[in-house]
Amino acid sequence: MDLSNCRRLPVLVLVLACAAAAAPAQAQAIPRVAPEKIGDYWVMDATHVDVTLPYTGVNLGKPGCVAVSFVIGSDGRTLDVRAARVVPPSDLGPSAVSMIRSMHYRPAAGNRAQQPIASYLIVPFNLPSARAGMPAAERQRIAAERIRRLQPCVLPGYGSTR
Repeated sequence: MDLSNCRRLPVLVLVLACAAAAAPAQAQAIPRVAPEKIGDYWVMDATHVDVTLPYTGVNLGKPGCVAVSFVIGSDGRTLDVRAARVVPPSDLGPSAVSMIRSMHYRPAAGNRAQQPIASYLIVPFNLPSARAGMPAAERQRIAAERIRRLQPCVLPGYGSTR
C-alpha cells in the first residue's frame, strides 16, 4: 500500500489503512498431530465409512498400507486428503483416500473452539487379523507382523507414535 495517500483519507480510515499496511499478515498455523492424539481434538462421528475398492490393479492382494494425510477443519470435515505413502506401491491409494474423505468428526470435550488439525491415518490392506479363540502366542505373532507391515507408513513430523 502506498502510504503517501494516507493524508487524504478521513482519520479513522487513515488509522485502519496505515495499521493494516504496517502489520504483517499472520496466518494461524494448523498444528500437526500424531494419529494417536487425534482423539484429544476430534472424535469420529460416523456410523459407517465408505470405501471404493478397485476390481483390478497393481498389488491389490499384497499385504501393505497407505498413509493418508488430511486436515480436520473447524466443521469436522476432512480436507486436503491425499495418499502420502503407499507401501508396497499399489493401486490402493485412491481407496484409502476415499475412506478418509468419507469420515466426519465432532469436537472432543477439550476442543470447544473446534481447532482444525493436520494429521494422518494408516490404512492397512490384506494384513492378518487375530481371531477369537486363537492361542495367545499366535495373536502376539500376528500383532508383531501387523506392526512390522505398518511401520513403513509412519509419517515424520506429526509427533510421537506409540
